[in-house]
Amino acid sequence: MADRSICDKIADYDPTADAYASQHKSHDPTQMLLSAILLTLVLSLSACAGNVITLGTARQGPPPSPTDALPAPRLEGIARERREVRFQSGDATLAGELDLPSGDEAAPLVFVIHHSGPVTRDAYGYLAEILLPEGFAVFRFDKRGTGRSTGEYGCCEADDALAAYRAAVSQAGINRERVFIVAQSIGTQHLAGQFAAFQAIQPPRGVALLSNLLGPEEITAVAAPILVIVADSEPELARIGPDAVAAHRAALPYGAELYIAEGAEHTLFDITDGPIDWSDPAWVTRYHRGAMAHLGAWLRTTMVKQVTHPATTLALAAGQ
Repeated sequence: MADRSICDKIADYDPTADAYASQHKSHDPTQMLLSAILLTLVLSLSACAGNVITLGTARQGPPPSPTDALPAPRLEGIARERREVRFQSGDATLAGELDLPSGDEAAPLVFVIHHSGPVTRDAYGYLAEILLPEGFAVFRFDKRGTGRSTGEYGCCEADDALAAYRAAVSQAGINRERVFIVAQSIGTQHLAGQFAAFQAIQPPRGVALLSNLLGPEEITAVAAPILVIVADSEPELARIGPDAVAAHRAALPYGAELYIAEGAEHTLFDITDGPIDWSDPAWVTRYHRGAMAHLGAWLRTTMVKQVTHPATTLALAAGQ
């Protein structure tokens, strides 16, 4: 083994433990002098190799990077129940929340598949605030390794989304014939990659692809009515917007709509008044009004329309 550097030796040295040993094991003047010299070296060389050394503690690394502010949604008065839901995905126990709207009837469900990043359910609290008054239940969950979910972040996101969907559609209080999936950004890829598995659990009434990443080749995997909402600032706007919608319409009979949000950044927040400060909790108030209004209108319309499937026409009117 190679010799350790003086900085490594100093960084591992605990002067408080040495002082304790000097006081309780020996009063030899030479040993006490050596302890004093070592303590002086620790203090004078504490910046070795960029390490910050605190007396009596282990070596400290850099502080964690600041995370986005994720304010809890204000659902008082619009949610009859906020139900905590725990479910298993592989070796992790994940935590989600089903927000049910006012009223006694089984509610149509909007299931959310996250965008990228180590975010919790509260990243989509603003969607619950928007959709609950419209009569929709909303299911959001903490990604693996975030919030109340166990496991290590960065693993198995597509499988976790599928497990969350299974848990969501099994809940009491929702209408399984009126289930919608809202996937955003990388979530659109997670959904398309295993859409058949989502269908096997519960065929969705419709799918909204927010901040869509699917091009003409991938989008046809989503065999359902779709709404694509993308920002006008997207560098590949044609491919993930009009070209993708045209490909879906040409290949499948379900119907596809496109909404382009003017003055929005990738995740569909309004930047006409300047960039978003994600560390400011007020970012949730800057969602693109036109995009969210179009989403709500599409959900209401798709909930009661008839969809032509390859083999048959299914009546999707209320109560059927």
